[in-house]
Amino acid sequence: MMPNRARDNVWLASYPKSGNTWMRIALITLQNGGNPIDLGSMVNNIGILLAARHRFDMALDIDSSDLSAEEVLLLRTKVYGFMDTQARETTIWKIHDCWQRTSDGEGLFPEEVTAASIYLVRDPRDVAVSFAHHFGMEVDEAIALMADPDYAVAAGIRSGHHHLPQTYSDWSGHVTSWIDRSGLAPLVIRYEDMLADFAAVLRQTSATLGWTSSEAAIAGTVAATRFDRLRDEEKAGNFPETPGGGRRFFRRGMAGGWRDTLNPAQVEQIERDHGEVMYRLGYL
Repeated sequence: MMPNRARDNVWLASYPKSGNTWMRIALITLQNGGNPIDLGSMVNNIGILLAARHRFDMALDIDSSDLSAEEVLLLRTKVYGFMDTQARETTIWKIHDCWQRTSDGEGLFPEEVTAASIYLVRDPRDVAVSFAHHFGMEVDEAIALMADPDYAVAAGIRSGHHHLPQTYSDWSGHVTSWIDRSGLAPLVIRYEDMLADFAAVLRQTSATLGWTSSEAAIAGTVAATRFDRLRDEEKAGNFPETPGGGRRFFRRGMAGGWRDTLNPAQVEQIERDHGEVMYRLGYL
């Protein structure tokens, strides 16, 4: 019988390229008293990728590559309440899945094992540019994927991918799945607000997580996670999630960069695809 675990999971969710990694590094740093951390060790600390195939396989002692995408989805929601998190009281999980229900009606991220949820969001015009760069594709392709409600990764039957199948959906659907349909009342944080006043964002996040974070720790975290410092660490080879192929994870770290990259037709397409949600979040 599965153990009955307490509400010890924090879901740190976002559409890709919306600040999830930056926030993960900041939360590790904040827990470290605001002192800089070794980026090479971050995968073993707070902010663990929830869709990592090996972690799922170890939890169930199975080979998930023998399962269909639907079978994996049905099992995922059942294991999140008892996965081994090395006896931590709270584990923060990095998530790029949209919130959804499985075919048996269960929420993929169960409310009964949820301590808190945080949803990071970014202007989709900037997301499109960053997404295209990160995955080595044309911007028009990124824009099309961001408008596809069926967009998923590692979704092939018996996929050997190191990630489990994940449904991203379209950008608007991803956002509303978490903030409207999940029932988890996530703290919604805009990437642009992280850039404008990261200290204020960290205070709010710390309070949501029930942490007692001193002003000195918050100030230290802001200084330790400046974008130029993270970019330099990556250039020095100290970041384990560099995409490869000559591309950099920490590229520009700014808001509004789309203005010197997207052409008018591309801007119009994104605003046509996502205008309603963009307006709601203050992007239009």
